[in-house]
Amino acid sequence: MLRARVRRNMHLALGSEIPADAPRRYFRHVGWMQGAALAAFHHGLAASAVPEEAVFDDTLGVVDAAIAEGRGAIIVSPHWSGHELLAGLMAVGRPMTMLVRQSSIPDHMARKLKWYSALGVEIILRPDGASRIKDAAAYLSILRQGKVLAITPDLLTSSDAAVEVEVFGRRAKVFGGAFAMACAARAPMLRPILRWQSDARVLVGWTRADSPIDTADRSVAIRTAAQDWFRWFEESLRAAPENWLFWLDKRWSRFLQDTPRRTSVPVPTP
Repeated sequence: MLRARVRRNMHLALGSEIPADAPRRYFRHVGWMQGAALAAFHHGLAASAVPEEAVFDDTLGVVDAAIAEGRGAIIVSPHWSGHELLAGLMAVGRPMTMLVRQSSIPDHMARKLKWYSALGVEIILRPDGASRIKDAAAYLSILRQGKVLAITPDLLTSSDAAVEVEVFGRRAKVFGGAFAMACAARAPMLRPILRWQSDARVLVGWTRADSPIDTADRSVAIRTAAQDWFRWFEESLRAAPENWLFWLDKRWSRFLQDTPRRTSVPVPTP
């Protein structure tokens, strides 16, 4: 039943021309992520099999060159399967920081802290109920220290501060914080892509996004950068739809089922 739901959402998003075995591969990759995360949580990322099973290709030099420019850098990544594990690997020997939302439930917060400690990444705790202004100041402070931030913008929102983009042939409202930070700090934006070599081995490559357009209207620059990222994201999904963790996300599922495409695409019945 879950495989049928994943196939249906893939078709709703990308049309009928997806690989027949993409849903099966999706669950293989999610299974790898869950097993690897469990091992990393209990024994630490370095002691798990992840460093041998997830390998960066020679485009990792794109990341190091961006960091060397001295303005910090932003990893703008979708929720690829295992994205936080890969961020932990990338952080080895690099100045990377994650902003983490605090939980009001002590047990949940303890598990969060143990998880990020196991990944070996530096974190800054985001106070519950923090304002966008305080968040922006924290992000800018990190970038001005020449550090790397990792942000996942593939989250739907109804916030008044949302950025509207076109994705999957539909108009969607998403968080624009990553692109606002890139505009404000003129920090390079980096995009990871996964190429699975087997069910338990993945090669990770990197590309650098174009710098935000130079315009006095900051909202136009943010919206243009966001649309460029979502265009790249959809192209990446068409090449390998099984990589995205969110095919079963409730909010994305409702969006795909309830929002008509601007252009009609036949969707087969599972």
